[in-house]
Amino acid sequence: MLNDLLDALAGQDLGVVLPLLLVFLTLDASVGIGLITPGDGLLLVAGATADSVGEALALIGAGLVACFAGASGGHWLGRRYGSRLRHGRLGRRVGERRWVLAEQLFERNGWALALAYFLPVLHALTPAVAGTVGMPYRRFMPWAMLGSAAWVSTYVTLGALAGEAVRRHAEWLLPVVAAAVIVVLGITAAARRLVSGGRAPRRRSASRPPR
Repeated sequence: MLNDLLDALAGQDLGVVLPLLLVFLTLDASVGIGLITPGDGLLLVAGATADSVGEALALIGAGLVACFAGASGGHWLGRRYGSRLRHGRLGRRVGERRWVLAEQLFERNGWALALAYFLPVLHALTPAVAGTVGMPYRRFMPWAMLGSAAWVSTYVTLGALAGEAVRRHAEWLLPVVAAAVIVVLGITAAARRLVSGGRAPRRRSASRPPR
């Protein structure tokens, strides 16, 4: 039954999957959809629908465009309404701890911002936090795009490989899904360790941009 569902998704026209990916990932970091539903799963499912290299590349391209729009929108919202976002209803649901963790990314070099894309929920906060602390757009976006390129490419490719394996061997469904979950958890754990450096960085004032 699950294999039939995968076949049905794979049979969807690329013109259906691409707009969904564009809309979701744009909202992911701009208005906080990623705080509720992390985009990792969507990228995996989208990748699983690709039945050719060309379709996978199209999905990756659409994901990058959407990430650029989402990060730009999130940075602008943070610059204009950072305090309201943090202390509003959604911000309180996210929790102060996650806001502090997002702020702590700015204690480190830009690579930490790039790696944040592999940290579910947290990456959706970083554009707004960047705008709130006054990090210049021109300094933030190169790291954001580097991280989004690695994130989108990795998970779309992983989804495409998993989808292809299951379409060829239906009996491999559960092992393939389990393997994909293990890989995602491993990537997340590695990114978290690299970002934290094995220790919690000092908390800094959100009113002063990083150098």
